[in-house]
Amino acid sequence: MLISVSSTATARRTPSWFVLWMGLLTALILLCCLALFWQLAAEGTFPLEVVLWLAIGVLGAVALLFGLVGLLRYRAFFYSLISPVIIGVFVVLVWQNVPETTGWKLSRDILQTQAADCANPGHRTRLGVYTITFITRRDGGCLFYTQGTETNSSRGFAYFPNAAPPYIGTPTSGIGYEPFHGNWYRFTEES
Repeated sequence: MLISVSSTATARRTPSWFVLWMGLLTALILLCCLALFWQLAAEGTFPLEVVLWLAIGVLGAVALLFGLVGLLRYRAFFYSLISPVIIGVFVVLVWQNVPETTGWKLSRDILQTQAADCANPGHRTRLGVYTITFITRRDGGCLFYTQGTETNSSRGFAYFPNAAPPYIGTPTSGIGYEPFHGNWYRFTEES
């Protein structure tokens, strides 16, 4: 006599609405992360960065809520965990300054070429990933002003091929330089 043992607990199939909803949330989160990566790499505007961080936070919270439902009700591990993993990886990349480093690596050569002439084009221009608002010679170097995030200060990159700039440190008024990469410095100019 054969005894058949049947499982009383049958696995629930993940509903298609859940798969589509989590796919949409994941796509939106990925799109916001990519847009914020670009903004951080290109030193974009502060308000847009804030909006993108908020969007990632809100979408992440919604994805986490539905992900918990998916884990508990449908045992849908992949669909439930993909969004938090994407956000986690993105936060680690930002923490390690990967967007800023990527922006610099993509822009360094063209900035180096432009620093030889140090000529202001007379209008906003894009050099590499950076939007440059003004180029000028100052303190023995070539300064590239990037689009600023604050109204009372300007910032950018400075190239000093022969000697260090006259003032290293944060300015109380005027301009201050910080070592960046080789003959390149970051500067902040208080107005």
